[in-house]
Amino acid sequence: MIRNFAIIAHVDHGKSTLADRLLELTGVVKAGKHEEQLLDRNPVSRERGITIKLAPVKMTYVSPTSAENETISNFKFQISNLGSNTGPTYILNLIDTPGHVDFSYEVDRTLACVEGVILLVDATQGVQAQTIANAYKALDKNLVIIPVVNKIDMAGADVPKTKKQLIDFLGVNEDEIFSISAKTGQGVEAVLQAVIEKIPPPKLQENEKKLQALIFDSYYDTYKGVIAFVRVFSGSFSAGMSIKMAHGGNTFIASEVGMFHPDLTVCDEIKAGEIGYVATNLKDIHAIQIGDTMQLPKDMDAPLAGYKKVQPMVYASMFPTETSEYLNLKKALEKLYLTDSALDFSGIYSTALGAGFRVGFLGLLHADVVRERLEREYGLSLVLTPPQVEYVEKNGEFLEPIVKVFIYTPNDYTGAVMKVCEEHRAHFITMDNKNQIALTYEMPLSELITDFFDRLKSVTSGYASLDWELIRHDKVEAHKMELLLNGDPVEEFSEIVVAERAQSKAQFLTHRLHKLIPRQQYEVKIQARFQGKIISSERISPFRKDVMMHKGKLIGGGDFGRKRKVLEKQKEGKKLMKAVGHVEIPKTAFMELFNKKN
Repeated sequence: MIRNFAIIAHVDHGKSTLADRLLELTGVVKAGKHEEQLLDRNPVSRERGITIKLAPVKMTYVSPTSAENETISNFKFQISNLGSNTGPTYILNLIDTPGHVDFSYEVDRTLACVEGVILLVDATQGVQAQTIANAYKALDKNLVIIPVVNKIDMAGADVPKTKKQLIDFLGVNEDEIFSISAKTGQGVEAVLQAVIEKIPPPKLQENEKKLQALIFDSYYDTYKGVIAFVRVFSGSFSAGMSIKMAHGGNTFIASEVGMFHPDLTVCDEIKAGEIGYVATNLKDIHAIQIGDTMQLPKDMDAPLAGYKKVQPMVYASMFPTETSEYLNLKKALEKLYLTDSALDFSGIYSTALGAGFRVGFLGLLHADVVRERLEREYGLSLVLTPPQVEYVEKNGEFLEPIVKVFIYTPNDYTGAVMKVCEEHRAHFITMDNKNQIALTYEMPLSELITDFFDRLKSVTSGYASLDWELIRHDKVEAHKMELLLNGDPVEEFSEIVVAERAQSKAQFLTHRLHKLIPRQQYEVKIQARFQGKIISSERISPFRKDVMMHKGKLIGGGDFGRKRKVLEKQKEGKKLMKAVGHVEIPKTAFMELFNKKN
């Protein structure tokens, strides 16, 4: 008997901790004998306390036959008594999902692979934006939802209020909501019983001879090639089979199939209704797209619904602080490219910063995680320009990406939130005012990725939450704004800017550069040019300094050693500068500007 389910929640509401308790309850690992948040294998994910990559695991659970299913507060007692269970055995396939909006497509494809979900809500924070967004995804797919209130043992937990929010949102009865502490294990076994009782087993397709399997994730293995995570809807997989990708069109021979325990464990076959993996031997992770359907080469049936090609949402330029590290950066990006199917990059050259890469990301968190991995895992020091959106140019006009934004905030902050939205070119759509205020806006993505989220958190004392989705591209009056240093354009400071933002952005950049660029032996003009006109300008006055002078006296007297020492010191200082035309800029200026620009 199989149950396929996922855990969905807002960021940091306890998904991975609950997964730990379920693994212990089913005997996959022993309590106290494993790392916390076991399914979060990435060290960046562990340190930040957020899931940035989904993780499947297969568990086996023997259900109790007596009425001992009630909540037991002593978690150690539960574990020690698992051996006395004599009821039916269940195969439980769990997928722990990311909570952040950057990885929402992974969540969507995960939900297409299961029959039910545990909707987890933090009792100290209540229902938040991604709680709602992920719940709607589950409702759209007609999945069984098991509402669970977590962290009931925490100071500040408001269980009655959180339950009221879930009752209003889902239309459930209070006795259908479970209260747990994923940290201590209190109430977790009752949730596990609910998974068995409420979530239906997989429905098998009528034609079992035709293979249909949905890919919901993948990663690259040095020896086995691309490993595809799949849910089999009909037919079965076994090693040696020839497989065709419905959308990609490419074929491969399955070299290995297996399950997650939670590590990859080889088995003879994966049958309809099961979740497992297929080793493809393919050397390019982009040959296996999330959401694609695996079929037999002879099958011509339509692929499973919901596939879309994942596109980067924001772009940033990335440069090594030392030009000699360019090849190391290239190799590091190529290695990440093998493991991250959403990553996209191409080479660029900057007059100021040398050779680098233009990199596409799913969002700001994705960009920050990639940067941190490059610096930590590969020992690189990087300059990352502020993320920018991709404008579409069509017949001489620009189209900008528009997103629908969902904001959830306590009632007291509604006015402040609406003011922030108006200041970011947002268009009001709807407002719901039950327990908390739910606001829906449409706004340009370029506004969202600036300081919008920071300002939203600031005006709501950290209580607001945010989710968004791309909906269309709209015409906008926009042009390229160039930054000039003594008449030479600086490409890394230049970008497409909406006309109404051009003046403020130009003044900010010229003023900041005026502070960051040191005085030189000639005048430096800093200008911003928009539509052929200079719209902001700053001037750095020159000074003359002869390094051979000391305290007003020329270093002389034939002391060539002393002269050489002074000249060598100046030469070392020059290494820390970058030349744009005739203007030398400290490397630190780029990093300070980019860190504070947004």
